[in-house]
Order: sequence, then structure tokens, then C-alpha cells
Amino acid sequence: MAVDLFLLCGFLGSGKTTLLVDYLRDPDGADTGVIVNEAGEVGVDGAIVANDSDGVPMALLANGCVCCSLRSDLVYTLSALLDAPRPQGAGPLKRVILECSGLSRPGPVIASLADPELTGRGLRLTVVCTDDCARDPDALAEIDEAMAQFGAAHRIVLTKTDLLPPSALQARAARAAALNPLAAVIAEPDRRRAVLAAFAPAQGVADLAGLAAHMLAAGGQAAHPRIRVMAARARAGISWADFSEWLDNLAGFCGERLLRVKAVVRVSDCAEPILIQSVGTTFSAPQRLTRQPDARDAIIVIARDIDAGAIRACAPDAPVEMLT
Repeated sequence: MAVDLFLLCGFLGSGKTTLLVDYLRDPDGADTGVIVNEAGEVGVDGAIVANDSDGVPMALLANGCVCCSLRSDLVYTLSALLDAPRPQGAGPLKRVILECSGLSRPGPVIASLADPELTGRGLRLTVVCTDDCARDPDALAEIDEAMAQFGAAHRIVLTKTDLLPPSALQARAARAAALNPLAAVIAEPDRRRAVLAAFAPAQGVADLAGLAAHMLAAGGQAAHPRIRVMAARARAGISWADFSEWLDNLAGFCGERLLRVKAVVRVSDCAEPILIQSVGTTFSAPQRLTRQPDARDAIIVIARDIDAGAIRACAPDAPVEMLT
């Protein structure tokens, strides 16, 4: 059975731990494994059993969830958590939530998940980022770590929403969507609905082509002077070798300025469209969309301090054209 792995990130004080604890207290949060790194803290007052499973400290919470502390080796910790014995009558873990430090970048964490020990476990990764409504979004966009977290997100959860009137909350949600249009923005004033939406099971592939068309119609207007959300298009009949080389060159040229890539492309040497995703310069394995053979081609790139013109100039004859 596939297990949902949620990478919970967000800048310092943005409400990650509160979101996590609220989920663990909800009946829908049962059968959840939790990993907290040494810079984070989850209240485990409800812990009824604590044991040591091969060196990984764990606590069994009253609702059947398991909490442990991330030490130096994420692969080892995650494997121990997934393999830990479950209470009698309890089913296997349905999800694992890894709470990251407020200053961490998701890319290196995600890169470690490519370890052979984990690739066969059927983990479905979702990056959840908290966005603190009490903070100035422009100031937050100036912090490199915060933008790396924001750009990596599959879901952005607005926190401390009670501080904003409805109109301001909608504007804040629109701002988040403009900075990362690949993410689902959860701007739900109802706390329980927001919590459950944050950790809902992973969904299918979004309509990237529709998103790219919307971006082109908007003229590529930037939501922030340092952040660029760009659309690109691969030439017809491109081979996988040529497209993967373009991705390598893009990652090499942008370096840490690359925040996110998501693409659906058809290549000449594969019958089905292929989904490619990256967080920073860490790319996940290509996925053949056998269940979505009609998915339309589209490439979205999110970067910091670099625009489409600069990318075009570095490789004017590239088989992928930057459109905005």
C-alpha cells in the first residue's frame, strides 16, 4: 500500500508545529508517522508508550500515531519508522509527516529520498509549506530559504488567517498563487478544513498546459521583482536525450536560483507523455503518464533572480524555447 510522505516546511514561526499538532489531534490523523528534526518540537503530551527501535526514539500517541526524532540519517529514521511494529489491531501507517527546520531547504531532503532503501516503498511525496499571514509577504520573498520552501510546495497553507479580513485573505491567497502557481493554496478560515486539506492524500497531475496558457495571456507579469514564473515549450519530436540534457543545462545555469520545475512532455522515444518534477536542482525520476495519455505538453519553471531572457541567451539553440 502506498504511503503519503508529507514534507512540512515553512519559515521560522509560521505555524508548522501548530498545524501538525492540530492534525494529530483530529480523528482523521490516526495512523500517522511523524518525524521531527532537532530544531523542531512537537508536543507529545499524549504519548502513552516510548521505546527505542534500533536507536530511533519513538513515542506512540494516544490516537495511534507514532512520533520520532530525526537524527543524522533520514533514510534510516524513515525506514525504522515504517518498519516499527504497530499496536495490536492497528493497520499500517497511512502517512508520514516530516517537519523540517524553519531554515532548511527542501531540495537536499528530497534528494536523500532517492535512496534505494526507500524507492521501493511506494512513497508519494507532497511538500506542504506554511505561509504566515502575520508576516509581510514582500519581506518574506527577500529571504532565500523562505523562497526555496515556497517554490518547492505542492500545497501552501495560509496560517493565522484570523488576523486578516476576508478581502485581505483573498489577496494574500492570490499573492501566494502568483509566486507559485504550481501549488494548491489553502486559504480556509475554518481551521479543521484547512488542517485536513493540508494533509489530504496526494492527487493526480494538474492541467499544466492550461496554467501555461493563463501565464502567457497575463504577459508574464512578475509577482515579485526577484521571483520569476516562466513557461517554456519543447520543440516537436524532441528526444528524451535532448530534453534531459536541456534540464541538466538549466539546473547547471541556474544553480540555487532554480526553485521548481514541472513539465509534461512528449518525446519521440516514448509512447506516453512524461511527467518531470524538480525541487531546486533535485529532479525526481521521470514518470510515464500511462493513465493520462491525453495530457497536454507544458513546462513551468520557477526561479529567483533570473528571467527567461537570461536562460534563452545562455543556450539560444536549445531544443526548448522559453516563452515568458
